[in-house]
Amino acid sequence: MSRREELLSGAMGYVGENGLATLTLRPLAAALGTSDRMLVYHFGSREGLVVALLDRAFDDLTDMWRTQQVAKPSDLVRALWQAFEEPGVRVAMRVYLEAASLAGTDELWRRQLAPATSAYLRAAEQWLVEAGLAPAVAPGAARLASAALDGLLLQVGIDGERGAATEVVELLARQLDDLADRGARSTDASR
Repeated sequence: MSRREELLSGAMGYVGENGLATLTLRPLAAALGTSDRMLVYHFGSREGLVVALLDRAFDDLTDMWRTQQVAKPSDLVRALWQAFEEPGVRVAMRVYLEAASLAGTDELWRRQLAPATSAYLRAAEQWLVEAGLAPAVAPGAARLASAALDGLLLQVGIDGERGAATEVVELLARQLDDLADRGARSTDASR
């Protein structure tokens, strides 16, 4: 592992504990046992480090997606909800959710999140189609599932009610399966 990768991994852990919005180089460097100059050397600037952190978060989330085995849309939603409990995924989601909330008011965050979010949604669409959703419905279903899971994670962060959020995940899972079943019935009826 290169020194840059070591620093990036350490920075992910730091941000997982301390947040992204208030990230400054000197306290991060001290926590990583390096200097702010070395961080600038490896990442160019604070913004370059933020971009690298966002890229790492999306890479970690994409790796999580790739490991999911789905037979129907509900399997994907349930598996993702379970995966969000894994420490590495939890850190990646924290980075993503914090950046997403900042994207509403800051162009840097918006510019960095837009391409990765689009790729994430396209991957979700593909998995949902493979799990039985009609291609015409999959883009909206992927966006709905992503928004619902993001919102539920934010809500759990506020109220700590993971059990209540899990009930909503189950409701969403059943609705996605119903969409797939209706699409299959309409395809069968048209034959």
